[in-house]
Amino acid sequence: KETNIEGAIRLAKDMDSTCMCIQGPPGTGKTYTSAHVIVQLLSEGKKIGITSNSHKAITNLMRTVSELSKGTAVGIKVGGEEDTSICNDSTGIKYIGDSGRAAAAYENGIIGGSAWFFSRADMQDRLDYLFIDEAGQVSVAKLIGIVRSTSNLILLGDQMQLGQPIQGAHPGESGMSILEYYLKGHATIPPEQGIFLETTWRMHPEICKFISETFYEDRLQPEPHTKNRTIRLPEDGGSIITKEAGTVFVPVIHEGNVQGSDEETDVIQKIVDELLGRDITDKQGNVYRQVNIHNDILFVTPYNLQVRKLTHLLPKGARVASVDKFQGQEAPIVIISMCASPGEFGPRGMEFVLDMNRLNVAVSRAQSLAIIVGDPRLVETNCTSVSNMERLNMYCKLQDVC
Repeated sequence: KETNIEGAIRLAKDMDSTCMCIQGPPGTGKTYTSAHVIVQLLSEGKKIGITSNSHKAITNLMRTVSELSKGTAVGIKVGGEEDTSICNDSTGIKYIGDSGRAAAAYENGIIGGSAWFFSRADMQDRLDYLFIDEAGQVSVAKLIGIVRSTSNLILLGDQMQLGQPIQGAHPGESGMSILEYYLKGHATIPPEQGIFLETTWRMHPEICKFISETFYEDRLQPEPHTKNRTIRLPEDGGSIITKEAGTVFVPVIHEGNVQGSDEETDVIQKIVDELLGRDITDKQGNVYRQVNIHNDILFVTPYNLQVRKLTHLLPKGARVASVDKFQGQEAPIVIISMCASPGEFGPRGMEFVLDMNRLNVAVSRAQSLAIIVGDPRLVETNCTSVSNMERLNMYCKLQDVC
């Protein structure tokens, strides 16, 4: 059977002035797969561009390409802060801060830069392939400018995770993300449009089951050894967290809370006290350390007020943030605080608190345990739209599978 990497390479080599997508759900190795494709294309003398909505994402993909090629890949990183871990004599990748000098210096290999760089007139028709990482966060309006630099376009990302961080005012469909526009509402990419990476190497099967059924049309499957990733129970079995892996819903009843909940922070403190020191097992089933708050738990919540409450309550160095800060990260345990009381969704509404993409990212950061702390009565909220019914249905499902 053809592997995803082999399939992606084959499709990329067959491209002729066209576009394809590599959709990578959480933990499926999107960057690793894409880097393999780039290394193969470079070996055939192709000129490759890499762009994204952030220099961090561009640098990350370029670093993986350099590592896979064992330092033989040559190229230029344009603009942003210079990262000496990839821009040095041993990697073959150099840093040029000025866009004009970078465009003039580029001859072959890879070149990574912002959308503005690839929109330059002196970059027109310079590339064989342009890879757009995190294409779910890049607008069609930007695509119109950058696409003239290349013959072929390869989109990397996942439209079921975080969308564009800034919403501009664009006419028609030009404000949509590239992936939204390209996939026309599909949760998973049709085979004729690219590759769906169907195996997650991160999540325990019980977590993956919820994520796959809710967001990926049941196409996402766990790598078999992830079943061994657990947080072992103590001899007394525990009082709040009584499962070794999977999703756990901890109900907390409260009234009048919108962006912060002291009731939830108090319960989270008890959960943390219970979890600290429990044995963590790896994918081989071996204990490799005990739970500590700095390395093994992510605390995720929608609002900055709750971030501040948790930061004040928990030991210094605890990783507490909104989900935007944690995309691309993972940990054995994720604890999600929902904050809102029934009927109290605040000015940003249910659309924000129960945003499906954000909850997908939050839950899927977990390797072993995803713990959701919230008021179960949120499901009793009156709905005024089908989309809000879908959000409440997801919240119901989250409670049912726990």
